Amino acid sequence: MGPGFTFPKPLEPIDSKIKVSAFPEGPQLWRIDWFGPIAYPDRYGRNRQPSVLVFLSRVDPQSCTYEGQEHHSQQKKVWVSVGTTMMLRIGDVWKDQRPHFEPAHTSVTFRELAINSSTLSLVKAGSGRADGSFLLPMDEHPWHMNNTHSYCAQVEMPSGKSLLIPCMELVRFYFGSSSALLSRLFTPPLSTEMLYSAYGYDEYGKLVITLADFLPAASAEDVARIATSKIALHAAQLIGSSCQQASAIGQDIYPMARFPFEGKTDLKVAGRWLDPQGAGTFLVYRIESCSHPFPFKALKYQLSTLQKPRYKPGPEHRAAQAAADSGSAGTRPAKDPGLVETDASKSLAPQTFRRPATRKFTDLENKRVWGTSIAKELPLEQAVGQFHPSVEAHALGGPGSDERVRPAELIEASESRVLQIPPPPFAKVLLQAMELQQAVNVELLTTTRDGSNVVPLELLSDEDGVIADELIVRDGFRHRPRRAIAFALRAPGGDRTLMCIVVEAETIFPLMYPIQSTEEAGIDMHAEFETAFRHCAADFMHAQASATTDLPESGFKVAVTATEAAQSLASWITSLFKRPD
Repeated sequence: MGPGFTFPKPLEPIDSKIKVSAFPEGPQLWRIDWFGPIAYPDRYGRNRQPSVLVFLSRVDPQSCTYEGQEHHSQQKKVWVSVGTTMMLRIGDVWKDQRPHFEPAHTSVTFRELAINSSTLSLVKAGSGRADGSFLLPMDEHPWHMNNTHSYCAQVEMPSGKSLLIPCMELVRFYFGSSSALLSRLFTPPLSTEMLYSAYGYDEYGKLVITLADFLPAASAEDVARIATSKIALHAAQLIGSSCQQASAIGQDIYPMARFPFEGKTDLKVAGRWLDPQGAGTFLVYRIESCSHPFPFKALKYQLSTLQKPRYKPGPEHRAAQAAADSGSAGTRPAKDPGLVETDASKSLAPQTFRRPATRKFTDLENKRVWGTSIAKELPLEQAVGQFHPSVEAHALGGPGSDERVRPAELIEASESRVLQIPPPPFAKVLLQAMELQQAVNVELLTTTRDGSNVVPLELLSDEDGVIADELIVRDGFRHRPRRAIAFALRAPGGDRTLMCIVVEAETIFPLMYPIQSTEEAGIDMHAEFETAFRHCAADFMHAQASATTDLPESGFKVAVTATEAAQSLASWITSLFKRPD
């Protein structure tokens, strides 16, 4: 993100912070060789999440190829939840339960690659050709031999050569934006209600989608493609339905997968050529980028209106909450968090981890995608001095146990592959002010993938169609709409909520809109934002036309360039919420 904005402290890069406890410990290097079958827990099992069997082999640290040293019969097998696979790619090397490095595999970009029913087929990894040879010759690639019935997507090219992509890699790349989304795709039958509750196009042609409960913003683009494309929906449903069909007939459960589109694409992949002098098959270890366009011109995502957590606070958290007023209890953050293969606790607050993006959809680089994110949340630890023991064990999926295992969510930081634009000065001041204040929880309602965190105003025009000059910013012969940044400000006790919208100008004037809610009915913040955003342009013009500077009830004026602008705004917000209603 741009300067002036920080993520909440629970968000940490996965590669440096979290480990996969099922993987081997110690200094030995291990290579991910292949993905085995899927297992679904029975009703007596403790872990309610579907899992995948991952095949690993030891690697010689002095090797140039970083390929497995031993016979495939000596591969190590570990079960991990399917949500963990967003971290896992064939060929990657791990050490002491963490990703160690990514070997420099052969990288190829297949341009104008045609994906359609005549070029694409699903084949098993152990399939043979008409001439008696194998798609994956054992002497060149023995690491799949324990899973010859696993599926790959084969794409035939006009040259006669073919591209072979393990289906688990297709799933990871095209749907692996979050562990929550992956878990749902492997839980058949997949219904659209499991992914989104509503979608449609507004009057400006922008796609607006409301994600299903507890799906993170990181999966907005993936879910939007599924919502607007039957091909993408069928591709998503195929993952779980193919597993269900295999289970029904007593076979090993290997998922099938297809591309979420048909048409041409520039596909950049990394892997290795097999039999390059003969049939010529390129085996893909990882997909690096795809240029096929998404079926929308602009996207605004909305998180579910269900804001309450899925967990029921247990004794530890009730004690911490009760002692918060007296400053005597808290929870120490985990120093060495690890994913374990069991159900998470029903009484511990969830934690989110971000992993650096490995996907790259080039089409999204030129499309506006924005929504909401938590900009600041005041944890109990800020008000307390004594700590409970940290919770090191984390688990993916919905909570379902009484163990001290914290629910975890993995999301992909896809914005790291998007050209980042620093927030403009007025927005930078506001973001800094939100970080400085210690009175309210802050939700940023205008999160953008490019880091600017501002969106253009929806311009007003009079009955003759003339747009007000006050809403236009001119730079020489160019002109554009003014931009705005918006926040939801919530008192920690939840008894008061305000919406703050600031429109680009030399003077910052926060437009404050009260939000009403009751204990029985939650706040539909997105509906409230849309309503306020439609009025803020007129309110902004009214504020700019007013010469009054002492407006304590509705706002506060300060120059963007003022030395103490951020601190002044932070103090004003604090006093605003501490003032009796």
